[in-house]
Amino acid sequence: MIWVTRLCYLEFDCAVNLLRRASIGVAEGGGNGKTSAAIAQSACEILRCLWVPITKRINYAKNLSKNWKNLCKKTSELGARRDDIDATIERVKPYKTPTRECEEWKNNVEEMEKSIMITKPEFEDEKKCLRGLCPDIFARMRLGGRVVNMIGEVEELLTKSKFENDFVTDSPPLKVEKKLVPDSLTVSAFKTLEKVLDKIQDKTTPKIGIWGMGGIGKTTIMQLLNNTPEITTMFDFVIWVTVSKSWNIEKIQEDVGQRLSINKTNESTDGVASILLQKLEDKKYLLLLDDVWEKIDLSVVGFPNAHQENGCKVVLTTRKLEVCRKMEIDDEIKVEVLPEKEAWEMFNLKVGNVEMSPTIRQYAEEIVRECGGLPLALKVVGGALRKVKNENVWRQFLRDLKSPAEALIEDINEVFKSLKVSYDYLTDIEQKNCFLFCGLYPEDHKIKKSDLIVYWRAEGLLSGKLTLADARVKGDVILEALVDTSLLEKCDGKASNDYVKMHDVVQDLVLAMTSPKGEENLHLVSAGTSTEMPEDKEWENATRISFMDNQHLSNLPESPDCPMVLTLLLRGCSNLKVIPESFFANMPRLHVLDLSNTGINSLPVSISKLVTLRELLLNRCFNLNVLPLELSELKELEVLEVTGAHLDYLHIGIFELTNLRRLKISDIRSNGNFVDGGQILVPGLISKISQMEEFYVPNLLYDFGVSVKSENIVASELSNFSSLSSVQFQFLSASNLQYFLQNSISWRERKLTEFRFRVGPRDRSFNLSKYKKCLTYEGGRGEDRSILPWAIEDVLSRSNAFELVGHGELTTLSDVGARNTYELKCCDVRSCDMLENIVNRNGLEMDAFRNLNILSLRSLRNLKCILKMEGPPPPLSGVANSFTNLKILFVSNCPMMKHVFSNGFMIQQLSNLEWLQIADCSGLEGMLPEDENVEYEALPKLKVLAMWGLSEFVSCFKGNAMCWKSLERVEISKCPKLRKLPLDVNSAANLKKIMPHKVLRPKLLLVPVRWMESSRSHYQYLVLLPQAQGILVVAKRGT
Repeated sequence: MIWVTRLCYLEFDCAVNLLRRASIGVAEGGGNGKTSAAIAQSACEILRCLWVPITKRINYAKNLSKNWKNLCKKTSELGARRDDIDATIERVKPYKTPTRECEEWKNNVEEMEKSIMITKPEFEDEKKCLRGLCPDIFARMRLGGRVVNMIGEVEELLTKSKFENDFVTDSPPLKVEKKLVPDSLTVSAFKTLEKVLDKIQDKTTPKIGIWGMGGIGKTTIMQLLNNTPEITTMFDFVIWVTVSKSWNIEKIQEDVGQRLSINKTNESTDGVASILLQKLEDKKYLLLLDDVWEKIDLSVVGFPNAHQENGCKVVLTTRKLEVCRKMEIDDEIKVEVLPEKEAWEMFNLKVGNVEMSPTIRQYAEEIVRECGGLPLALKVVGGALRKVKNENVWRQFLRDLKSPAEALIEDINEVFKSLKVSYDYLTDIEQKNCFLFCGLYPEDHKIKKSDLIVYWRAEGLLSGKLTLADARVKGDVILEALVDTSLLEKCDGKASNDYVKMHDVVQDLVLAMTSPKGEENLHLVSAGTSTEMPEDKEWENATRISFMDNQHLSNLPESPDCPMVLTLLLRGCSNLKVIPESFFANMPRLHVLDLSNTGINSLPVSISKLVTLRELLLNRCFNLNVLPLELSELKELEVLEVTGAHLDYLHIGIFELTNLRRLKISDIRSNGNFVDGGQILVPGLISKISQMEEFYVPNLLYDFGVSVKSENIVASELSNFSSLSSVQFQFLSASNLQYFLQNSISWRERKLTEFRFRVGPRDRSFNLSKYKKCLTYEGGRGEDRSILPWAIEDVLSRSNAFELVGHGELTTLSDVGARNTYELKCCDVRSCDMLENIVNRNGLEMDAFRNLNILSLRSLRNLKCILKMEGPPPPLSGVANSFTNLKILFVSNCPMMKHVFSNGFMIQQLSNLEWLQIADCSGLEGMLPEDENVEYEALPKLKVLAMWGLSEFVSCFKGNAMCWKSLERVEISKCPKLRKLPLDVNSAANLKKIMPHKVLRPKLLLVPVRWMESSRSHYQYLVLLPQAQGILVVAKRGT
């Protein structure tokens, strides 16, 4: 900075010369010494005052570069703080929203970033000054002053970011929550919807009733109404409540409170009503009440009265016109049956592609007429005849439809007439009995298939002496048949494969058929309802009794006489605290007893009287602290489950239940510490339950309070279970696992179709429970110095999920044996400090991990790459299958990795990758080394790309545009060196979200760009993420 020094001396010399001349003038004028000194002193003071601003301006210019770097650093801190706040805001959505103070602060941050970006070109121009020569020194001073001022403003924003009060507040509820609508919609449904919309727009009809018989399509119309776009512009809130027969004020208040995001903890009914009334005051709401069976006083619930002045509306559905009248409905809209044409179309849709002869068509037309245009009946009957081509079957079905059984109660209407024909049409008595059993569940209940099938087996509904595995196969076939005939339905979403449900009209049919006036064995069902305790006579005649999920049941009769009862379901009766001591004394035929999710703390001694009991379930009985010794007297018991209890002690007498086929005991300890109960596992004790098929006692020694010295006995006798098909167990050592494998007939003969083994310390849990064949190993080499102990390799070769923890010597994961990885679908590796790569050249040639779907690599401090290639990639003629089926890749806390993909060949191998997530890898520089090439359509199936906490990450495929035809979401957080993504306006047609980690809607700058594609207009949005300087990405939306 030579020019700064020159300027400094120049200004100072000028000032000194002026003073010298002034002194000479004073001397020549004859002034005395004191006067001269005074003048000199004053002049010096003036100089000092002038020097401060001069120095300050000089420092602006002199320290410009240093101050600019400081500004950039402070701005980066400010951006990181803003990102953290955005992430928190996103994490608490939709329940929280940023405060006005927070929004103002974020706007100020955005303005500051814009100012800095505007100032940056000026700074870049100043940097071009060479050898101390500057075209405009004063411009540099002004720029330096602005930079210093910006630093102060950024520091002030950082201080304000601490927010004395919280920066989020409760979010307002959504106007409407969309509902899932059936695919097969009729013209009649839309016509009825139009009628309802007309009445909603009519000020004189604040209350509207939609009524009609069960299965007519009332709920479908309500779903369409709820999802109608016009509704959102007409009301502040659209509130949906499914009422059903088992309704109560508290349940409705709970549903409404959740919908409106109201905290009503520990409030009485009146208190909640007051809160709701205050929330809805001066609000225009639309209340949709589905499946109403009796009058509901909405003012007691907490709703302001709907009338013309406030514009609020109530729409309800019911089967009874009487309900509309009692609810003082202003206009009732009856849902009529389908006209003949629409009924025929719906029936054909359910029957499928059947080539109808003239005779079959005649029968079909008559069957449709018999269904009377009822959508549910058409669905059920059509399902029963799906793809049936035999004319005699059609003829007999029509005959049965016209002559239904007459033993049903009087209230059974034409709906049941159609539905019962489908039931009668079931030729398999097992299917009929299993179907009727489903009526024991509460209305609209999701029925877990596996639980239901075990019930069936225990009661004896499945013929033949079946193993548990065989019963599940047979039961699944029966359920599929019931679903195909539409007597049962599949559930939506993720539960579709594991659960079924029964339509409420179909359930009414079952309850009628199993009522005292019905033709089937009597069921006593008070599931999910608040009915009074049944009369003694009802207990006496019932073959099945269900109080499932009845929150009002708190007491049971002392000793009911139940000579016929086979199944008793008390599951979900959380207010049931005590079972009378003699309650089970007169149930000599009871086969199934489910006490799960009850509030009991013990079992009565009369449990010993259940000599025919085959299934006892005690799952999630959190108050249960003791099991009676009398349990050991239940010699016919085949299934026993005790989970989620708080037992202080579990007696080993359970092993006296010699007929057990399934034993599940887990999470039963009341404290977290092992207590040696002094029980001794005598050799031969566990062998008494040698008929065991499914053994889920992962922490046997711990749960029974037995010393670890007994593990050898457990391993030895567990291996003697010749019928074992499923097991979950934790071995403390690989040697005991080895003994089990070498001596188990089930293992040797591959009868063990489901296993979850864990080898290692007892204080670990099972993390891979979603897979049927899992192995978790926490340890190192085998005793013979092999990479893994022999037993671990043996199990690994059959596993589809593997978790490896803390192996201290393994350097290449494929060294565990490529063939041992062929069955793996999921692999989780963590805390293996010497691991350097996952697959090397040898593993690649042996096709290691060829079927792997999920790979998780965590806390591997020495991992350098996933695929290590020595030499050139394999020739095109050769086929390498490693990772070719990988769909999900997680990498976190691997500081030595520099690139996710070590070479272009690896990217080719991962052509099926759908989810790539990289987090907290401090050494990661990019996706691919600079000297490697990548194809334009690499990773064609990638849907999600997430990168978090990558402090050194610079390049994502060199920033060159690539084709991302499947990419839907990009997440970026704390990647300060990343400047560019490999995207352009055409490369990611399906991209929906670009966001920092857990932030859905960051502050974005949207610039619409229009172009034409296939004669349709589209809009492209260029999205600028201010939290990552210089990143320009795109998101596409069609119009």
